[in-house]
Amino acid sequence: MTLGQLSDPNAAVPPRDGGEDCPVCQNKRWLLDARGELKPCPRCGVAQHWKQEGLRAFSSRSGVSERQTFTSFKTAFKGVEDENLGNCLEAAEAFADLPDGHWLVMVGARGNGKSHLCAAVDNHLRHAGIASLFITMSDLLGALKDAMDLQANTEQESYSGRLRTFKTAPVLILDDVGAESSSAFSQGILFEIIDYRYRNRLATMIVTNVPFDAFDPRVASRMQDAAFCTVVENLAPDYRKRPVEER
Repeated sequence: MTLGQLSDPNAAVPPRDGGEDCPVCQNKRWLLDARGELKPCPRCGVAQHWKQEGLRAFSSRSGVSERQTFTSFKTAFKGVEDENLGNCLEAAEAFADLPDGHWLVMVGARGNGKSHLCAAVDNHLRHAGIASLFITMSDLLGALKDAMDLQANTEQESYSGRLRTFKTAPVLILDDVGAESSSAFSQGILFEIIDYRYRNRLATMIVTNVPFDAFDPRVASRMQDAAFCTVVENLAPDYRKRPVEER
């Protein structure tokens, strides 16, 4: 290019990330949507992969949860199909198939398979190439406290950077909400995340064993908005107390 010659902003650039040439984004990996916001290119999926890898560092996934799927979720108890467990499974599958702009809130006692369904949704989305973050509320708070202690200089590792990651994740699967020790800090963080995702209609799955009236009324109200939230109560008994042959 000669001096003074303007470059074409729409011209393709050579891929520098090891990915293949993409005719849609011209190897830029991002596209402007109708609102002028950058979105990962759906054709090459490179930017979506970057998002997935960025979220993986905060995930509460473990060896067990990586193997938990919808097909391995048992809906029978004492040899009889449990209609309530079947409804919980259907709600989780529906959310995983179409998460955009939807919330799924699952309430129930400990040990009845809610975390299994969280992991199943996360595994389904990851296999579909959709960036999601499966994290317990205690792990989320721990990550924020670590950032404050580290006083990191990089944006991703800073407190504000981590909080923004949780607020803006394409799909947030938040497990064990309310199981953490209640404090002004934890309540404030929960409201900030819930409120941001509520106002921006970001896909969110919330699992808790705490009744709605135990939450900050502002949080409870958002979690029960019938306009876009599906609320499911899991009434099954503690899975860990079942006979081994029924697990």
